Amino acid sequence: MSTDRSFAESRRVTRALFNRRLRQLHLWLGLAIGAQVVIWLATGLFMTWFPIEQVRGEHLRTEHEPPTLAWAPDHVELAEAIETSGVSASTASAMMLDETAVWRVSADDATVMIDATSGELITPLSEDWARRLAQSNYRGDGAIGTATFFDDPPREYGRPGPAWRVDFDRPDAASFYVDASTGDVRAVRTGLWRTFDFMWGLHIMDWSSRENFNSWWIKMTASLAVLFALAGVGLVVLRLASFAKAHR
Repeated sequence: MSTDRSFAESRRVTRALFNRRLRQLHLWLGLAIGAQVVIWLATGLFMTWFPIEQVRGEHLRTEHEPPTLAWAPDHVELAEAIETSGVSASTASAMMLDETAVWRVSADDATVMIDATSGELITPLSEDWARRLAQSNYRGDGAIGTATFFDDPPREYGRPGPAWRVDFDRPDAASFYVDASTGDVRAVRTGLWRTFDFMWGLHIMDWSSRENFNSWWIKMTASLAVLFALAGVGLVVLRLASFAKAHR
């Protein structure tokens, strides 16, 4: 009988020690990753709250029907446009840019445009061109403001330059990025987009480029979070087992 009691007491002590160690592990893991877990939950909630189309500013862009090419007999011929472009053309097409007929001549690493009426090279686009193109693509209520040219655009543009950033004021504040080589509006950036981008950086633990979601920081923190969850499950199992034993 004394042997049985001694064995039972030993099991009880071992279980209590394991329970205490598991609680300590859960506590320290919680302290180590608790802030980041809260950040994950908060940023995840924020990013699911808004439609991605609204984040991208698509509601501020005008949908355009492809304009009909208006071509006159005295417009510049293709051979002259290619010569004016100064690039080894791989493709060329006639198109309307705003209300102007142009030639778009592309090589492997460059695209240039030539005014089909005057024969002048219009790449990179002037500020006047950038403002007109941004305005024609904007359907918000804000007034057009500053226009800034970038050879090396800010990170939020998401691609190499050159490009114009044309800013519109409130109530529908936005920055329209116009490709200075092609005249295409490549990106629309709003305050919501910039907040979303900041939240994304916090979420993936890449606070600078906000592109690397495979860093050792997030791998380590995610691994600790899994251990934290497993420790919590272990504590629940032990509590349920103790409860069931006490009510037999």
